[in-house]
Amino acid sequence: MSEVDDQKTKTARKRVIDSSLDDRGAALIEVEREMWISVSSEVRIEQVSLLDQRYHQLLDEIYGSANLCVDRHQSLSVLHSLWRKIVIIGTGTVAIVNVLAAYKTSGHNLFEHGPLIAAILAGTLVILVNLESFLNARERAQAYRESRELFLDVAREFDRRWDIYVRPMGEHPEACLNASELYRQLVAKDRELRAKFKELTKTESKRK
Repeated sequence: MSEVDDQKTKTARKRVIDSSLDDRGAALIEVEREMWISVSSEVRIEQVSLLDQRYHQLLDEIYGSANLCVDRHQSLSVLHSLWRKIVIIGTGTVAIVNVLAAYKTSGHNLFEHGPLIAAILAGTLVILVNLESFLNARERAQAYRESRELFLDVAREFDRRWDIYVRPMGEHPEACLNASELYRQLVAKDRELRAKFKELTKTESKRK
């Protein structure tokens, strides 16, 4: 199966799943404020506590993704720096060998087989430069840096929203309503973040 056919299959499968979820969601009954008023405060506290746990577990995952992006950015930055040093040293070495080889052609026997060694080093340098370009460490590191900012911005914003729209409400019905809505928003945002992260890193990889 070609890559295009495989992508079409995945897209079709996603549409089927989304359609199935939409059909089931249409049968759900939303809990209104009046219904939360009718239940005891103990039930509301228990519900908010449960949503609090799930909400912050998801937030911890987003923070964890940001930390992984930091680690990946640092490792790629080190790799980029290492390759740049190798290429710089290699360029200088080739220049020195060329000078010594040219000095030998002037009638001196300072550097035996200089032209051959210079040609070999030049070829090696070309390979190293191409490998550096293939690894694309700098652009990939930048992609992870941007991804970290995306994850952190979302996590901090939703942390703030919980502290503003849920915690002050205590055991009131509004706490349950806001907690449910924030959890729904966070799940949707997490899915959007993963898609952006995948697209960002894929785009940077294609620039190699």
